[in-house]
Amino acid sequence: MSSLSRFMLLGFLASIIAGCQTTSLERELSYNQTKLREVEGDRDRLEFQLSTSERQLQETVQELIAIQKKFADLNAKNAALVAENDLLLSRPTPAAAIIEEVGEPDLGSFAGIDGLTATAEEGGVRITVEQQVLFSSGSADITRRGKEALEQLAAVLRAEFFGRDIRVEGHTDSTPVKKTKTRWASNWELSSIRACAVLRALLDAGASNAVKIEAVGYGSQRPVADNTTKQGRGQNRRVEVIVYH
Repeated sequence: MSSLSRFMLLGFLASIIAGCQTTSLERELSYNQTKLREVEGDRDRLEFQLSTSERQLQETVQELIAIQKKFADLNAKNAALVAENDLLLSRPTPAAAIIEEVGEPDLGSFAGIDGLTATAEEGGVRITVEQQVLFSSGSADITRRGKEALEQLAAVLRAEFFGRDIRVEGHTDSTPVKKTKTRWASNWELSSIRACAVLRALLDAGASNAVKIEAVGYGSQRPVADNTTKQGRGQNRRVEVIVYH
């Protein structure tokens, strides 16, 4: 084969090989471009999802802040209502409203207690115990007879009036203290000590809570009868237990 023929053959083979390589590169380029478009599509979808998630997160945070504010407002309103309720409960209930709600109290439970008289009043129940049942003359020590009467009274108060406000009042006649003046400077002191003695006996018998009961002595300042007569003085010497509605 001549040199010219060999040269032409080599040129032909080179063109064939170059054509094959070009076709292969074009296919590879086309494949890579397709994959690139897929990756870009995935990237766009992920960016959209990220943007959506960020927006949803921001909305969720805003909703959470709004809920927290509502919760704080509700707590503040609840605290205000509790304070208002406590204030209302601390106020004394008008007697007229209580009488309308619960009606007249049943005083039958007090019947038969030695030396005791119970009467219904607008503000509650007034229980009068004769002094001669509770104390000896000039004494503030409760007698055995008086202890029995107060135990019976305490049982009624515990069963039917527990939790009510109670005031124990001590009263005397107008006769000045003489025989026991070394112990009591006046009827004020004697009536006060007697009221406290009755209060203590009622508490010991479970008639009331200590925070619901009080004692006060009025001496001869609130008579219910004429102090110029023996009978009147006897009525004035008394201890009264007032149970409020």
